[in-house]
Amino acid sequence: MLLALLIGCVCYSLPLPIGPLSDYGGVLDSYGRERISGLIKEAEEHLGTRVYVLASWDSPFADLDRYAYAVLEAWNLSEGHTILALFLKENNNWRVKVLSGEAADSAHPQLAQEIELGISDLVYHSRIEEAMVKLFSILENRVFRASASAKPTTGQGRSRVFLSLVVVAMVFLVAVFISRRICPRCGRVLRVRKRRSLGPYGSNNVLYYCRHCGFSRRKKREG
Repeated sequence: MLLALLIGCVCYSLPLPIGPLSDYGGVLDSYGRERISGLIKEAEEHLGTRVYVLASWDSPFADLDRYAYAVLEAWNLSEGHTILALFLKENNNWRVKVLSGEAADSAHPQLAQEIELGISDLVYHSRIEEAMVKLFSILENRVFRASASAKPTTGQGRSRVFLSLVVVAMVFLVAVFISRRICPRCGRVLRVRKRRSLGPYGSNNVLYYCRHCGFSRRKKREG
């Protein structure tokens, strides 16, 4: 694998990776390198994403996109849960291209485009270290936003189940009330009159009647 990487980089005059952070453009001082390296480590540990940052003043290609894709392949980043951010300085102007590996793109579609768009203004104004820092902020927000929308909390799930049961119970009670106490002719509430028959085995006669239209219904209940 290392031999293939070396051959690929030599054939295309591509820079070799100096770990996840390759500052060939001399953008960062020692504090900046430590800061970005720490963010790279946190992204892998907490977000499961390996981020590679390349800053360069040289390109073997006239096209920035071709350069970025060549680095993505040569550094073996195209299939993993990875992000490559390539910062290129040409004629005193900085440009950026962000690409993602297949696993990262599958889990978070359009993530690379969102990061690139989010940091493009800082890159345009040559604020490269700030752009690198913002890259990780966008990445973190996007990953946690996706996790929150995909996984509702246990409390929310229980609340929804409880609410569904309450609604079903209310619908059932309303249906029972309508069937027993609402007049089928005019829709008024039926009145109730009870009478108990004489004798040891008498029964309760329950009469449901409507004073508005005269409808009545009798029901016997054993006493």
